[in-house]
Amino acid sequence: MDLSQIEIFYDGMSIEKYALSPYVNGFTTNCTVFSKGPEREYRQFYTNCSRSVSGRSLSFQIWEDSVEAACSQIDSIYAIDPSIFVKIPIINSEGVYNNEVYKHAMSKKMNINSTCIYTIEQITKAYELFKEYTNSLIISVFAGPISDTGIDSAPIISHAVATFKGLSNVKILWAGCREVYSIQRAIDLGCHIITMPDTVIDKLSGVGLNLVEASINRVKTFRKDALLSGLSIN
Repeated sequence: MDLSQIEIFYDGMSIEKYALSPYVNGFTTNCTVFSKGPEREYRQFYTNCSRSVSGRSLSFQIWEDSVEAACSQIDSIYAIDPSIFVKIPIINSEGVYNNEVYKHAMSKKMNINSTCIYTIEQITKAYELFKEYTNSLIISVFAGPISDTGIDSAPIISHAVATFKGLSNVKILWAGCREVYSIQRAIDLGCHIITMPDTVIDKLSGVGLNLVEASINRVKTFRKDALLSGLSIN
């Protein structure tokens, strides 16, 4: 597996830590990771981590349903730093396409991360909206969560790659990585970016490990945990 063939974005709150990783090329956040972390304000979070981000891609998400409220959130994110990618779900929580919200972000020539994309139809809608846009655009297809429904995400990812092929400002992102091998799948399908949480990035040091050695390491871990916990049969 050649990790240089794809950009790895850390998805989480520990940006200062993972900014030091040689594997990390950018960063994403979302409302859920913020809800579980210690920081509740984007501006303060950015103040704390901007030096670690050091010019790399960073996304902040909006969550409001109404066009007016969503556009206000976009303006607030733009005011923090115009280089931040505003992360806008393809639809709102009522299932209505966020076209007017996207148009507002486009009018400000913002970097856009179109997120929560699950279907072929959503990809087609995104293309119709963005085909003339020239600023940086990320199309985030939720490959991991799609697979969690029992549906193969590969055809949906492939459709996104084919649809936006030739648009040099657009990158296709594999979102919701569950395991290290998803990197290879994303590369094979033509993705430009894959997002990874702490738990998966922490496993990257094992890429290329001999499988016999990996097997021994696993047995050692089981034995150590049994001994340290005082596990017994009876």
